[in-house]
Amino acid sequence: MKRIVCLICICSFLLYCVKMNAQITKGAIPKIEIQSKEDKKSVVLESINTEVEIFGNISKTTSTMIFKNNANRVLEGQLVFPLPDKTTISGYAIDINGKLRNAVPIEKERATEVFESIQKQNVDPGIIEKVEGNNFKTRISPIPANGTRTIQISYYQTLNLEQNNYLYVLPLNTSEKISKFDLVVKVYQSTEKPKLIEKPDNTFKFSENSNIYEASLSKVNFKPSNSLIIELPKSENSIESFTQKNTDGSMYFLSNLIINGKTESKIWSDNLGIIWDNSLSRLNQDHEKELELLGKIIKQQKNITIDVVLLNIQLEKGKTFQIKNGDWTDLKQYLKNTVYDGATNYSIIEASKLPANEYLMFSDGISTIGSNQFNFNKPIYTVTASAKSNFGILKIIAQKNKGKFINLAENSVDKGFITLNESNVQFLGIQNQEVTEVYPVIGTEITKDFSVTGICPSNLKKLTLAFGRNGKVLFTKEINLEKASNGLDVSKIWAQNKVDFLEMDFDGNKDDIAEIGKQFSIVTANTSLIVLENVSDYVKYKILPPDELLVAYNDLMKNQTEENEYQKNNLLDEAFTTVEDLRIWWNTNYEQTKKKYPKPEKLEEPPTPLIGVNRVSQDETISEITAIAPSNDSSPVRESRSVSYSTAETLDYQAEESEPMLEEIVIDTYRTTSRRRSESKTNKSKNSDKKTVSSDIKTFDVKSDKDYIKKIEKSKNPYETYLTLRKEYQETPSFYYDVATFFFQKKESETGYKVLSSIAELGLENAEMYKTLAYKLKEIGAYDTELFVTEKVLKWRPFDAQSYRDYALALQDNQRYQEALDFLYQTLTNSYDENFRNRDRNISEIIIPEINNLISVHGKKLDLSKIDKKLILDIPVDIRVVMNWNKDDTDIDLYVTDPNGDVCFYSHRATEIGGRMSDDVTRGFGPEQFMLKKAIKGKYKIESNFYGESQMTLSGPTTISVEIYLMYSSGKEVRKLITFQNDKPNSGKDKILIGEFEF
Repeated sequence: MKRIVCLICICSFLLYCVKMNAQITKGAIPKIEIQSKEDKKSVVLESINTEVEIFGNISKTTSTMIFKNNANRVLEGQLVFPLPDKTTISGYAIDINGKLRNAVPIEKERATEVFESIQKQNVDPGIIEKVEGNNFKTRISPIPANGTRTIQISYYQTLNLEQNNYLYVLPLNTSEKISKFDLVVKVYQSTEKPKLIEKPDNTFKFSENSNIYEASLSKVNFKPSNSLIIELPKSENSIESFTQKNTDGSMYFLSNLIINGKTESKIWSDNLGIIWDNSLSRLNQDHEKELELLGKIIKQQKNITIDVVLLNIQLEKGKTFQIKNGDWTDLKQYLKNTVYDGATNYSIIEASKLPANEYLMFSDGISTIGSNQFNFNKPIYTVTASAKSNFGILKIIAQKNKGKFINLAENSVDKGFITLNESNVQFLGIQNQEVTEVYPVIGTEITKDFSVTGICPSNLKKLTLAFGRNGKVLFTKEINLEKASNGLDVSKIWAQNKVDFLEMDFDGNKDDIAEIGKQFSIVTANTSLIVLENVSDYVKYKILPPDELLVAYNDLMKNQTEENEYQKNNLLDEAFTTVEDLRIWWNTNYEQTKKKYPKPEKLEEPPTPLIGVNRVSQDETISEITAIAPSNDSSPVRESRSVSYSTAETLDYQAEESEPMLEEIVIDTYRTTSRRRSESKTNKSKNSDKKTVSSDIKTFDVKSDKDYIKKIEKSKNPYETYLTLRKEYQETPSFYYDVATFFFQKKESETGYKVLSSIAELGLENAEMYKTLAYKLKEIGAYDTELFVTEKVLKWRPFDAQSYRDYALALQDNQRYQEALDFLYQTLTNSYDENFRNRDRNISEIIIPEINNLISVHGKKLDLSKIDKKLILDIPVDIRVVMNWNKDDTDIDLYVTDPNGDVCFYSHRATEIGGRMSDDVTRGFGPEQFMLKKAIKGKYKIESNFYGESQMTLSGPTTISVEIYLMYSSGKEVRKLITFQNDKPNSGKDKILIGEFEF
C-alpha cells in the first residue's frame, strides 16, 4: 500500500508568541495538509496534555499528543513549524510498543540517512530536525490504519519583556473538538499573581500554594474558546537566578534582570534606503507592522529622501521618494502594492548599486537560491515580522554592517522603534575572573531586560556584571548566587546561547555546533533528535540509545558479530567491473551492413506485468530474475534484474508511435569531420575515415493539461492571470513549474525564471523541489544558480551518490573541470549505507563515461593523479542519452528506437547495431543511460515511461530530466536537454515522446 505523506497539525503548543502594542498575535492550530483528498480529514488530534512551568523569564512547555488515524490505510506525518528566537527544543519522544521512548541526539545529515535507511526496511523511526531559519520539522511514521500514535515535545523559551511584564502565549485556537484536553500551568517565585489576558475557559484560574501559582483545566470533547496568554509582572529591582551543579565542581548559572541605562537618540541620515524583500515567501507576512515601524521613523525625521530597491532573484530598482513634513502616502501605497514573487538571493546585494547612506532591510533572512553573505560598507538595520525568519542571519548582517536587528515577530512596534532609534548601554562582561563561557558576548547592546548565563565554580557566591559604552564601565550590578534556585535545567539554556553565538559563523563552527547539540541533547542546525524502534538498530548504526535501553544495547554490542555490523562501502568494485564490460562492448564489431525492413505491428499488445512481478525479456540470455518480496506496498515498482549482453540480442517488440504533445522547438545542427580514435587496430580501421553527419535534434514539450494553464494561455495578460490564480495554488510546486514552462516557451525568459525560482520558497530544505529546480536551471542555462542549488542538495543529502553527481555536473557546466572530475570520482569512492549502495549500484555505468568525457575533452588541463587508472577508458560514442528524476523509490524507463525499429529498453538492453541500455533502476533516483558507439543512418526516437512510484510527497509530480548527446566525448559534442513533470504511472502502456533526430 502506498504511503500518503501528510502534514499533521501536531503542535498547537509550538507556535510563536508576540505582543503587538495593545494587540496580541495568536496562532491557530495548523490545518492538515495532505496530497490525497480522500484522506484530508483522516488524522485528528484525539488528546493533548500540556504542562507549562515558568521560572522568571524562562518557560518550559511539554505537550503530549495522541493522534487518531480514521483511515483504513497507514499514513505518514510531517510538519514544518516556526519557533521564536531564543527557544530550545530539549525533548522529543514517540510511542514504541505502547510506551513513550525518548529521542537521542545525532548529527543532522546522519539522522536523515539513518531514518531513510530504516524506512527502506519497513521499520519506521521518528525524527525532529532544524531546517532553514528558526524552523523545525518532525516526521512521524507510521500512523497505523484506524490506530493512534503518541508524541511528546518539550522546549525552553526565553520570554520577552513588554512594559515591565513578561508574556507567555500558548495558541489553542481550533475549529475541531478535542476528545480529551488537559492543561496545567505553574509559575514559580513570582512576587505578584500572574494575570490571565486570555484563557481557554472561564474556569481556568490561578491559585497560590507555597509561593507557587497554579492553574489547571481538564475537559472532554472540548474546543478552546481562546488561547492562553499570561502576563507576568517583573519588578525592576528583582533578579532571578538559577544554578545547576556539574560533576567537576563547577556549575552553570542563569540570571535575568532589568537594566535602566542612559540612552542616546539615533540621528538618521537625510538619505535613507530601503531594501524591501518581495520574494514569494514574504507574500503573507505582517507588512503592516513593518510599515508602522517605518512610519514612526519618518514621523520623527519629517523631511527625508528614501530610495527603495526590491529584492528577489534580482535587485530591482524601485523608486525614490521625497518625504516632506512627514507625508509618506505615496511611499506607503507603493510598498502596499508590491508584487511578491520569485526566490531570494542575498548575494546580488552590492553597495555600488545602493546610493543611500544607510539602509533598512525588511526580509525574513532566508536566501533560497543564493548565498546569504554579501559585502557592504554602509549601516544596515534588519527588520522582520515573520516567525519563520532566520534570526541568526539577520543578526549577522546587522552586526557586520554596524546596524541592529529588529524582531517584530516577537516584540511590539513601539519596542522595535525604541531599540532601533536609541543607543543603549552595552554588556561589558563579568568582573569575576573565575567565570567562563559567558553569553551574551561582551559588547552586546541591552534594551532593558537582560539575561546572562555562563560557567563558574560551584562555591562562587556573587557575580559582578559591568555595563557601559565603548569599553568604558558606567555602572555594575551584583548577583547573589546563594539565593539562586536549582529547579531548572540551566545547562540546556546555556548550550542554546552558545549555539546561537556559534551559528553567526555556521560554516566555521559546524563541528562545534554538532558536538554541543549531541552533548546537551538539543536540536540545532547541525543536530537532530531521533527515535529508533529496535535495540538492534541502535547497535547497527552505533547510536547510543536512551537510558532504558542501555543494558540491552551493551549486551548486544558485546556479542555483536562481524556479519551484523553496520556496513558502509564504496562503489569502486562495481565501477571496475563496469569498465571492463564497457571496454568489451565498445570493442565489439556490430555488423550493420544488412538492410532492415519495417516490422509489422503485433496483433496483440504485450500483456501488462502484474504488480509485484518482474518484467522480463523473452530472450534466453537473461541470467537472473529477482522476485519482489511480499509487501504491503502495492505500487507498481519493480526490482532490478541482471541481463547478459549478446551481440545479436533482439526482442520481437515494436514500440507504438506517439505524436508530439506540443510543437517542435529548438533545433540544433552539427557537422563533424573527425572523431577520437582508439589505439586499437580494429577500431582505428572502423573510425579512421572522415564522416559528415547532419543531425537535427527535435525535442518536444510535454504539455500540462491543468485548467490554470488553459486559462493563462487564453489570457491577454498571462502574468496578471498567474498572480490571480496563484491564490488558489500558492503551495503547489507544479503550478509554478507549469507556469514557468509556459513563459519559457513564449520566450519570456526573465518572467519564467522568476516564477520557476518560487519553488525554492515553498519547502524548507526540500531536496526533491531543489532537484526540480536544478534540472530546469540546467536546461535554461542558468548554470551559476544550478551550482548553488545542487550544492544545497549535497549539503542536505551527502549520503546519496546522485547528490555528488548532480553537483559535479553543475561544476562542469560552470567550466570548473578539475572540481567536476574530483566530485565525479568521489561519487564512486564515498562509503554509502548498504541500502543506498544497493539502490545506486547502477550509477557507475553513468559516472564512468562522464569521468572519461572530462579526461577526453579537458585532459591536458586536469590533474589525474588521484584517479585510479583502471577507470580511465576512452569510449567516444555517436549517441548518448541519460534520463534522471528527482524522487526516490520511483521507477521510470528510458526507451530508444533505432532506424531499424529495434527498441532498447529495460528488458531488451542490447540492440543488434550495438545500442546499450544501463541497468533498470526501479527503486531510486535513476539515472538510466543509453549509448550507441556507431550510429547508422536514419531516424532515432527517444521516449520515457513513468512505470510507478511507491511514495507520494508534497513536492508534487516527479520531475524528469533527459540529456541527449551526439558525438559524445569527441570534443565537439552537441547536447540537448529537456525537463518535464509526470505523475501518471502508465505501467508500460503509453510512453511520452521526448525527442527524435536523423543521423
